[in-house]
Amino acid sequence: MLRTIFFLGVALIVFGLAFGLIFGLAMFVLGIAIKVLIVGAIAYGVIHLISPDTAAMIRGRCQRKSFDRF
Repeated sequence: MLRTIFFLGVALIVFGLAFGLIFGLAMFVLGIAIKVLIVGAIAYGVIHLISPDTAAMIRGRCQRKSFDRF
C-alpha cells in the first residue's frame, strides 16, 4: 500500500514535469512565431509604403499554389 502511494506520487511528479516541459516548449515556440509574424508584418508594411511594386511582387509570390512554383 505504501509502495503504491509512493510510486503514484513519483509518477505524478515525473508526468507533471514532462507536461510542463512539453507545454513550456510549445509556448516558447509559439511566442517566437508570433514575434516573427509581427516583425514580418511591420517590414511588409514599410515595403508597401516605400515601394508598392515590390510589395505586389512579394504578395504574388506568396499567393501562388505549390504546384505553380516549378
